[in-house]
Amino acid sequence: MSIYKLMDSDWRIYCLISSIIYIEEVSKPIARIQIKRNGKKEYKCLVFQSTRLKMKGKEIIGKIFDITRNWEKKKKIRLIGESFKTTRTENLSGQEKFNFSPIWLNYVLSECGNIPNKSSFDAAVQRIKHFKHYKRIKINKNKNLFNLLLKDENLAAGAFIVSMDLECRGVQSGNVCLCMSEKYKDFLEFMLRVAQKWDWTNNECLSSVSVEYSKKLGINASPQYEFRINIKGLQNIYKLAGPLMDSHKDRCVRFNIQRSRNYTNLGWNLIKNKTKEKIIKAIRKNKDMTSTYLQFIAGVRTDVVLDHLHKLENKGIVEKKRRGKRYIWNIKNAS
Repeated sequence: MSIYKLMDSDWRIYCLISSIIYIEEVSKPIARIQIKRNGKKEYKCLVFQSTRLKMKGKEIIGKIFDITRNWEKKKKIRLIGESFKTTRTENLSGQEKFNFSPIWLNYVLSECGNIPNKSSFDAAVQRIKHFKHYKRIKINKNKNLFNLLLKDENLAAGAFIVSMDLECRGVQSGNVCLCMSEKYKDFLEFMLRVAQKWDWTNNECLSSVSVEYSKKLGINASPQYEFRINIKGLQNIYKLAGPLMDSHKDRCVRFNIQRSRNYTNLGWNLIKNKTKEKIIKAIRKNKDMTSTYLQFIAGVRTDVVLDHLHKLENKGIVEKKRRGKRYIWNIKNAS
């Protein structure tokens, strides 16, 4: 059964998956001192950053909002920020967002217990300790709902489906990996154990990821770590708990699963020439093509598509332009 259907029908599963969403994507309620004035007097007060979910994917954020709103009605508790009747579009970034209420954190942690990321857990506990308008619910640190992922394969698959919607890299190319900064290394280590338990990865340990390119761009990047999901693992995860809520990512996953099942070695030169012809024909017919969409047309992975595109670029046949975080490809106009 789809993990999102399970979240909508089972409170414990909702809380477990919500804690993963909190770790991977939600802004943490970090405390800071704010100076306020009342007439001539100044005073310091402790304020917390909003527990906010913000992302480009309207489908996934809309689904999380709707499921959370349903539990609000069932439990008769406020789980979403009072001013949010629906998600909002941020003017500057164009991303969708909404705030969880502070009590949402308390309910999620009271059900889950100790979550496998110290940084996220400590930030939540600090926020809950400073409740003024809510009654605190006790959190049992000896409880760990996450152990269910090591016992229930379907639920473990659901956790990875949600991670593919939110955090995983390489979903579009079929090279799915969960990659996060050092602050979340303990969470990655736990999720690696889950993937190893169900034979979904070939990794024996986390791999470090180079951040040198980011540093050259002036980005203050912290160390990154990752592990990969193998293609058989991807097939099993999708079968047990799919589909993804992001329709584009879901199409990419289905394509790469089907491609791996249908793969036949036709000989390097034969398949190479056919692929190149398909790519050129598609770019001539359509403007602003991406390597992701070209993989659907050519029937090969994006790394193969990119190899052809770079060679065609060197020959002066195609050209690329940066658009946001990706490149778009067109036939190069003769000058």
